Amino acid sequence: MPPSTPPLDFDHLPGREIPTKHKEAIRQLYGFGKILIEKLIVRYKLGKSTINRVLSYDKLEHSRDGRSGRPIILSDSRVDEIIEYLSESWDHRILKYSEIVEELKLPCSAAGLELRLKQRGSHRCVACQKPYLTLAQVTARLLWAITYIFWTHEWLKVLWSDEVTFLVGGRAAKARVTRKRGERTHPTCVQH
Repeated sequence: MPPSTPPLDFDHLPGREIPTKHKEAIRQLYGFGKILIEKLIVRYKLGKSTINRVLSYDKLEHSRDGRSGRPIILSDSRVDEIIEYLSESWDHRILKYSEIVEELKLPCSAAGLELRLKQRGSHRCVACQKPYLTLAQVTARLLWAITYIFWTHEWLKVLWSDEVTFLVGGRAAKARVTRKRGERTHPTCVQH
């Protein structure tokens, strides 16, 4: 980095991180300006160990070289394959996380799968209900009604019944699907 004029607005509170621009100014004053450490201590009101630590940095800011912690069990490409599998059909989309782990024989828990799917943008939500009638369906119904509008005695021979949903066992709750944002009305996400 080319040398620049050091910032003069230094108000450091003990226990707080020193801003990067001031760390770089200390390094430039010491390296390019040949200012002694004792003068930097007076100028910045910092301890000798703090100044030495700033001068010892090989980078401007602290950064971890690599990821620490547990290794990721499911790679991004594997999670993308799982998302593609879930997107194939309605039956796949309504699978619970534990059922997905069991069916695909994944080396993780249901909670681990849920976390990785959320990281890749997929989440569980209530399925969109069957959409309203399309223009073609409305037109077909209108033509049917116009065709039979003048029936009088013929309607007496027609047996009418109301549409009723019967639930024998199971749950009446709305199904939940695994999907990404923007897939709400995708054919495999709509509950019929």
